Amino acid sequence: MDKSTDARIRRSHNAIVQAGRELLNWNSEATLTDIASHAGVGRATLYRLFETKEQLVKAIAVDCLEAFDKATAGLEAESGNAINTIQLLFKAVMPLAEEQQFLMNLDSFAFEDKELLTIMEKQQKEMIELVELAKTEGSIDINVPSEWIVEVVNALFYPVWVLRNEQRYDDEALTDLVFRTFLRGFGN
Repeated sequence: MDKSTDARIRRSHNAIVQAGRELLNWNSEATLTDIASHAGVGRATLYRLFETKEQLVKAIAVDCLEAFDKATAGLEAESGNAINTIQLLFKAVMPLAEEQQFLMNLDSFAFEDKELLTIMEKQQKEMIELVELAKTEGSIDINVPSEWIVEVVNALFYPVWVLRNEQRYDDEALTDLVFRTFLRGFGN
């Protein structure tokens, strides 16, 4: 295969993943035909890259998880303490509200992939460890279970996703709202 074919396949793959994420966030019943149309590719191209909806859902989820890893790489090195890392984390992932929404809806596809679950559990564990560190530094109320805090943080992405789609707030304003909500709910 030549480089132009590889580039065309990557563009089609990326367009399908993005279109799938967009459509499936709004309607988990969207068909592969709907997604191909939204991506601007033919059905044959889509089926050549993804034989089933489950394969596409996995590819979208992997793409979302990789986006989170890329956005958050090195945050701890930038910050001076755990609460600052949490603030930087919110800032880094705010543009990824659509990806977070997709991951939150994975169960609506009755989709269970051990590889994906392992990655998601690792990310969840890392967030819990960050919350625990903030507790030991005295920034977060030690009486609130860390798992609860992480689940509330995850839930904050739904209003972020809605408000971004309605174009009522930009990422900077949303980051500020989420961080203030976080501090008021859990801060010392």
